[in-house]
Amino acid sequence: MAHQPPAPDVGPAMAAPAAEVIPRTQLVDLEGHMRYFVSHAKTWDRTDSFKLTSTNLNSLAIIATFLAGVQAQIISSSITKNDTKLEIACNALFFGGLFVDVLSGSIAIIGSVYFQRTYRLLQLRESSLSRLRNVAEAMNQVRRQDGLALVNHLRTLEMVIFPPLHTPRLWNSLSGSLKESEDLMQQMMTDHALDDSLRIPALYALEDYRDTTNQLAKSRLGTSLGFVASLIVFPLILAGLGCFIAGAICLVLDGQPKSVRITSLAVVGGTILLFLVVLGFSVKDPRSVKPPFDV
Repeated sequence: MAHQPPAPDVGPAMAAPAAEVIPRTQLVDLEGHMRYFVSHAKTWDRTDSFKLTSTNLNSLAIIATFLAGVQAQIISSSITKNDTKLEIACNALFFGGLFVDVLSGSIAIIGSVYFQRTYRLLQLRESSLSRLRNVAEAMNQVRRQDGLALVNHLRTLEMVIFPPLHTPRLWNSLSGSLKESEDLMQQMMTDHALDDSLRIPALYALEDYRDTTNQLAKSRLGTSLGFVASLIVFPLILAGLGCFIAGAICLVLDGQPKSVRITSLAVVGGTILLFLVVLGFSVKDPRSVKPPFDV
């Protein structure tokens, strides 16, 4: 039997080199993780939503202040009248409505202030990402694949900030990915193939992006207060309005002539009926409405 020579020993010098890790490939992997939160979190996806809600809260605060002023004026003349059950009920309703309106107005103002701050930080963050996008688009001329990957990733970064704003616990799940993403972008920006006229503005934009993102994370409590205010202020104002109307009805029924009582009840009932009729004709059957782009 012929002797077979031993297989040659493959030393470290002959081993296959490890595959180089490309930053743009890592960005694509991060995007998959980030887009999971964007697609599964039911939240606002536009910066203008915070500005609009802040404006609405300011308007609701004005309404609440107006109702509180009217009820305080009526209380000043009815507070000494506690002889009958209707007078007691009238004062109780007016006081309840006053407290609700004052609270709702205060909550609306606090929520509006915090939402204005969040809106400003989002604007600054989007401005920094826009500057980075300009650099990425310029990179297409010298490093096309890196430039395209960076443009797509910046779009993901714009959207991924909204879920943790609405659900603060998501910051812990996204912080690691955001930090790794920033490191990869900085690595791509500091590459020797990128001209200084592009690299320096990109590094400043990255610094602004880091700062605004950190500020949004630190102000999560204020943003949460804004979301709470946007949910509860309107029902509270309706409750205050209901107390005002009920208190006014008790005031009319207590000591006013029959003609005044009939007129007041007719106006209140007619207004409510007209509102319901107009609402019914406007809405029709909401179950039959199908949004045009829903699957």
